[in-house]
Amino acid sequence: MRFNETCVLVAKAYTPDDEGVLRVADTKTEVFCNPFTVGAQTWYSMREMGISPSAEIEVRTCDYSGERNLLYRGKWYSVEGVSEAGDFTRLILRHQMSDSDDSGESGESGE
Repeated sequence: MRFNETCVLVAKAYTPDDEGVLRVADTKTEVFCNPFTVGAQTWYSMREMGISPSAEIEVRTCDYSGERNLLYRGKWYSVEGVSEAGDFTRLILRHQMSDSDDSGESGESGE
C-alpha cells in the first residue's frame, strides 16, 4: 500500500459564543489515503439505499475520527459508508454538488 495521495478530513465543532449562540468551526486535517474503485457489490447495495457512490478511499484507522465530509482531488465529498478493518478504514464517498469545489470552503450548500 503506497498511500501516495492525500485528502482533507473536515470535523465540525459546535461551541457557544459569549451570548450562548452555537457557532460552527471546521477543523481540517490532511491525511494520506489510497484510492480504490467502487466495487460492483458496493455500488449496487448503495444504489438500493438511494445513494450514488462516487469514490472509495482507504485511510489509516488512527487518522479517521468519524468525519462526515472531506476534500479529495479538489472536490467535496460526504462519507456515506465506513468499513474498518484493523489498521485501515475504507470510506465510501458521494460527491457533493456545490459551487464551492476547489475553493477551500465547506462543500455544504445553503449555509
